[in-house]
Amino acid sequence: MPTTRGWLVAAAGALLLTAGVVSQYKEVAVLGAVALLAVAAAVAVVGRPAEVVAERAIPAVRTTPGSTVRVRIRARNTGRRALQVSERVAGADGERHVPLPPLAARATGESGYRVAAARRGVIELGPLRAGRSDPLGLAELRRGYGPADRIWVHPRWEHLRAIPVGRVADPDGVVDNARAGTLTFHTLRDYVPGDDLRHVHWRSSARLDKLVVREYIDTSQTRVCVLLDDRPTPGGDTRLDEAAGAAASILATGVRSSLHCELRLVSGRGRESTAGLPTLLDLLAEARPTPEADLPAALRMARARPAGDTAVLVSGALTDADLRLFAQLRDRYAGLLAVLVGAEERPAAPAGVTLLAAGDAAGFADRWNEAPWSR
Repeated sequence: MPTTRGWLVAAAGALLLTAGVVSQYKEVAVLGAVALLAVAAAVAVVGRPAEVVAERAIPAVRTTPGSTVRVRIRARNTGRRALQVSERVAGADGERHVPLPPLAARATGESGYRVAAARRGVIELGPLRAGRSDPLGLAELRRGYGPADRIWVHPRWEHLRAIPVGRVADPDGVVDNARAGTLTFHTLRDYVPGDDLRHVHWRSSARLDKLVVREYIDTSQTRVCVLLDDRPTPGGDTRLDEAAGAAASILATGVRSSLHCELRLVSGRGRESTAGLPTLLDLLAEARPTPEADLPAALRMARARPAGDTAVLVSGALTDADLRLFAQLRDRYAGLLAVLVGAEERPAAPAGVTLLAAGDAAGFADRWNEAPWSR
């Protein structure tokens, strides 16, 4: 496939050839023909690359900002010509292609590179790109090989002293690992080894051609809902990073205290702690400012969810109107907390809503631990 330079040379050659033929200038026509032949020869030299079998090894697919991940690549060239190889790396700071050592004909090569996780987000690796180009840069052909992988860069979080709850799951005021109370149907999920076969939903399993089981929740277990505001703010990604760090601290503390936690993004996506803390942090890593995010719609969705004990709205920018809408969840949650991170203007909190404001995620943890519920 001709490159941009190749197309320009071909266009110039066609123009010269046409002008030479029309004006009967043989030298000009020959020059144009040579340019066209050069591009055609470059395309022929590049040819079609053979298949490449690639494997990627990543020691850890979850990390935190400031760390470095070592990626190992093993690739096998099945063709009879050497190939140039590079790896696509796309993250919060943009996309780049990491050059790797060339692959000799019918050879297997191993190489590696380091990925710096500078900030919260998701880093996409691959697919591996292999191909050839001619010495003059007139033609190039590269294809992607192998699967793409992801590295989740979780926001940093701090363990908080306590999570305020409207009620506790134990009569003595202690939240422990035991679940007791009324079980109610929550959702259907894929079967995993160890699930009780009595919970298999056979009709849905037959329709989906895979085993799915009913998942139940204990309505008496303490439930905490964290709503992260991913609407665009003047602070952009940086302010959302701080808000995500505050949300991560709340969720991590709740999960480690055996509370049932739910994370919802204002843009619509959500996960629960039944799958563990890492999946909640994965969603926080994936959060990006979303212009389509609608806070009123997210709060209506929260009302449709099972009632809980505490709802926490974490945002980088809130208005008086936002907090008034949030206050309408009083009949669904015993406690309402609004966390404002990074904003200079502080709105007025309506009755029933506790507002906590901080400059960043670290300052939020200090303010939270100074609150009355942490004593």
